[in-house]
Formats: sequence, structure tokens, C-alpha cells
Amino acid sequence: MISYSLRCIFCKKTFEVVEGSKKYRLYKQNMQGKFSCEDCDRRIELEARKGLLGKL
Repeated sequence: MISYSLRCIFCKKTFEVVEGSKKYRLYKQNMQGKFSCEDCDRRIELEARKGLLGKL
């Protein structure tokens, strides 16, 4: 199985993307892109939900 090690743009930790995952496909399309790890993705999503619910 093919995998790549990437560096998160927010927390600067190294994480792996494995063949078949969504991030792997995005990385193969744009190898110069910036990516975030699952923990940071989850935090960003929670903050967005809090912001949206705060406006209601």
C-alpha cells in the first residue's frame, strides 16, 4: 500500500495519507498544496459549527 507523509499547516505535525483516502487523491492532484491533519480538520469543523450556531 502506498502512503505519503505530509506536514500539517496548523500544528506542524507529520501525518500519513494512505492510498484510497480522500486526502491521498487531493495530494496526488496537487502535490504542492497545503494540507491539515485529522485533528485540525475536526477542530476547524467544530469551530465553524459553533460560529454558525452562535449566529442563530
